[in-house]
Amino acid sequence: MTYPAATNPDRVVGVDELFFSTTDRKGIIASANSVFVALSHYSRSELLGAPHNIIRHPDMPAGAFTIMWDRLLSGRPMVAYVKNLAKDGSAYWVFATITPLGDGFLSVRGAICRPDLWEIVKGVYEKVLAIENAAREQGHGRPAAARIGAAVIAEQLAGLGFPGYGDFLRYLLPAEVSARATLSQLSAERPDVPGGLGALLGATHTLDVELSSLLVLLDGYLDLAASLSAASKDAMTTLAGLSASTGSASRASAIVADRAPVLTRTASAMSSVSDELGAKIRALALRLEDVHGWVMELRFRIALARLHNDMATSFAVEVAEGRASPEGISYVPLLCRALEEGTEAVTASLTGTSGALREVAEQVIAAEKQLNDFQYLLANWRLLVTRAGKSTELGGHVGPIDVQQREGREQMGAMRDLAARCLAEARPYDPARLRTPVSLLSQASAELSGTGSSAV
Repeated sequence: MTYPAATNPDRVVGVDELFFSTTDRKGIIASANSVFVALSHYSRSELLGAPHNIIRHPDMPAGAFTIMWDRLLSGRPMVAYVKNLAKDGSAYWVFATITPLGDGFLSVRGAICRPDLWEIVKGVYEKVLAIENAAREQGHGRPAAARIGAAVIAEQLAGLGFPGYGDFLRYLLPAEVSARATLSQLSAERPDVPGGLGALLGATHTLDVELSSLLVLLDGYLDLAASLSAASKDAMTTLAGLSASTGSASRASAIVADRAPVLTRTASAMSSVSDELGAKIRALALRLEDVHGWVMELRFRIALARLHNDMATSFAVEVAEGRASPEGISYVPLLCRALEEGTEAVTASLTGTSGALREVAEQVIAAEKQLNDFQYLLANWRLLVTRAGKSTELGGHVGPIDVQQREGREQMGAMRDLAARCLAEARPYDPARLRTPVSLLSQASAELSGTGSSAV
C-alpha cells in the first residue's frame, strides 16, 4: 500500500468529534464511523479491510506502537496521543484509547483537551524519533529500533515522575476525560428526543452522572490515601526518634543493671514493643501504596467508561439531529459490551477498595493500641528511674522521651481521625447504580440497531 506524503496543513479536531473504529487482532479495520471517514479523507470502503496504520504519520515514533501492541496483546487498554495522516496529506492529532474486546479491539479517539500534557508527550516523541532514526542508521532493524524507542519513552516518563507507562496512563486518561467533560456538550440532557433514541440518550445521561459522581468519590479516596501516607511517614519519623531514645535508655539502664534490674527489663520490653510497632506502621505504608494504586486504576477504568459512553451518546445525537445515517447506532452494542465489561470491573474494584480502606482503618487502630502500650512502658520506665533514685544518672534520657511521647500521641491522634474517615468512606457500593443504566442502554441500542448482540 502507498501512503500519502505529509503535505497539507494540520487540522484541528473539534471537542465533540469522536472517532470510532474496531479492528481484528492484526489491526485490520472492521468498522469506522462518519467522523473517522471525514477526517481521514478515505472513503468507508477504503478504510474497511485496510490496516489501521493506513493513517500512521511518519512523525510518530515506532516505540509508541510497540508499547501499544504489548499492552493490547496482554489484554490491557492503551491510551496515547497520536498524530495521524489523512489521505490528502493533512495531519491531525488525537487523544486515542484502544480497548481489547472479544477477538479484536475497539478504539475511541477525540480532541486533545489537555494541551499541557500533550506538549510534554510531543517533546518526548521528538526525542525518541531522533533516537530511533539514529538506531536504524547504525544498522538496527525496524523492530529493534522500535524496542529502543519504547525503552526511551519509559525512561523519559520515569524522569517525569511516572515509574512505568501504566502509571502515566492512569494519570493521563482521567485528566483528559475530566477536561473534555468541561468543554463538551454531549452529556447534556435531551428530553425532547422521542422514542428509542430518547431512551438511549436518557440511559447515557444517567450513566454519565453516576460515573462522574464515582470520580468525585475516588478523588476523595486519593486525598484520604495521601493524608494517611503523610501521617504514616510522620509516625515513622517519630517512631525512629522513640526507638533511638529507647535504645539510649536501654544502654543507660544497663549501666545500673546491678543496682536497678527492673529498669533493664522495662527497657527491653520497650524495645520489643517498638520493633512490633515499627513493623505495623511499615505494613500500613505498604497497604496505603496498594490502595493508591487501586484507586488510580479505578479512575482509569471509570474515565474509559465515560469516553465509551460519550461515543454512544455521539452516535445517537448525530442520528437525532439528522447529521448521520441510522447505521451508526449499529455500532452502539459494541460500546455497550465494552461498558458492561468495564463497569463490572469497576464495581468489583470498588468493593475491593472499600474493603482495603476498612483494613487500613483496622491497621491504624492496631498501631495506635501498640503505641499506647509503648507509651505506657515509657512512662513506667520514667517513673522507675525516679523511684530507683537514678534521676541524676539517667535524667538526661527522660526529656527526649517525653518530647517523643507527646509527638507520638499527636500523630496517632491524627491517624485515628483518618481511620474514622476510612470507615466512613468504605461504605458498600450498590452495583445496580451502574448496571441499570448500562442495561437500559444495551436494550435501547439493541432495539434501535435491530439486533440483540454484536461482535468485533
